[in-house]
Amino acid sequence: MTRATVLAFALGIALVAAMPNPVTAQIYRWVDENGNAHYVDGLDSVPQRYRSRATSLGMRNTPSPTQTAAPAGKGAASGGTTIRFTPGERIMADARINGRASVRLLLDTGADRTVIAPRALVASGVSITRGTTAGQIVGVTGAADVQGVRLESLEVGEARVTSLAVMSHDINQPGIDGLLGRDFLEQFKVTIDSSRGQVTIAPK
Repeated sequence: MTRATVLAFALGIALVAAMPNPVTAQIYRWVDENGNAHYVDGLDSVPQRYRSRATSLGMRNTPSPTQTAAPAGKGAASGGTTIRFTPGERIMADARINGRASVRLLLDTGADRTVIAPRALVASGVSITRGTTAGQIVGVTGAADVQGVRLESLEVGEARVTSLAVMSHDINQPGIDGLLGRDFLEQFKVTIDSSRGQVTIAPK
């Protein structure tokens, strides 16, 4: 092996090592004893007692080639808000998709991904193309298609995240359009005061 070949080989390894490693964990869905669905990255993120019933969605937490980089000036979190709720009850957040349609989302700190019903996405002008199914959820009522879509923005009060990839799926709970997950929440400083019935979402 010539010196030039050795140098080229070493340079190649250095370049590969320097490349950012995408997260490629499978996305799983599991349901707790209260019937609440949770979406997490990797089977290890599912509590031990629920792992045998967890379902892989056939999706990986990796952006598609067309979504690897957000447009300039996008992908940022800004603003903040306060959500009021009744202590002991579920926390509901009124949100806006792309600054247009309003949706009611269940705040779920156990969900890695924000999940929004297809009908709500379509009402906000988001295009959901047939034939782009990313996976399926199999339950007692049959299989349900799951797709990933990227929103221009998702807003809760004045708290806003741009270029957010969410899951298109109906969680089949009356009066709820989906789940507000950690992909949104972790971009802010979130404080939940159960005694006062107040969630504060503030810039980091």
